[in-house]
Amino acid sequence: MFATLRLLLLASALLTTAACSTSAEGPVPAGFLPAPRPRPVAAMRVALALPMESGESAVTRDQLRADEAAVADIAGRWVGVWSGFGVMSRRVSMARAEFTQAGRWGWGKIVLADTLAADVPAVVTYRGALGVPVMFDVFATRIIMKHEAGSRYLSAVFRVDGDRMLGTLRGYDMLIVMSRER
Repeated sequence: MFATLRLLLLASALLTTAACSTSAEGPVPAGFLPAPRPRPVAAMRVALALPMESGESAVTRDQLRADEAAVADIAGRWVGVWSGFGVMSRRVSMARAEFTQAGRWGWGKIVLADTLAADVPAVVTYRGALGVPVMFDVFATRIIMKHEAGSRYLSAVFRVDGDRMLGTLRGYDMLIVMSRER
């Protein structure tokens, strides 16, 4: 039965390949040739000018650079603790992170130790000491962080105050406190 199924799959793959590779060079019945399509002459690009209001609402290049400087710098290594519920009671254990930042966005990993019997997202337990790969948006005093595959796996919000970071995982009753490692 499996041999017949394999043979049918192989035959359908060969027929599909043969149907896709037909050309007008060889003797092909007239009913099987595709209709000729016109080829595009060149790619067309359209540049639209955005209207810009004069006055105070217009943003200059210097203002944009000043706003970028207002973004917190969190690049580097961070160490601290996390506190959350375990199987029987509240527990405290080590936390560490390493972040790379490019302007307002960045990436890195965060490691929460001893999460095997704790109320944390499953990806944190699965990744263990390897750390959870994350991406983040940085604002003046806060960071929105999520797993690199999406926020359904891990989502966190942190508040930055100089070399200290305080945060929580969304949907979980836990607290993460870290300070920059120098």
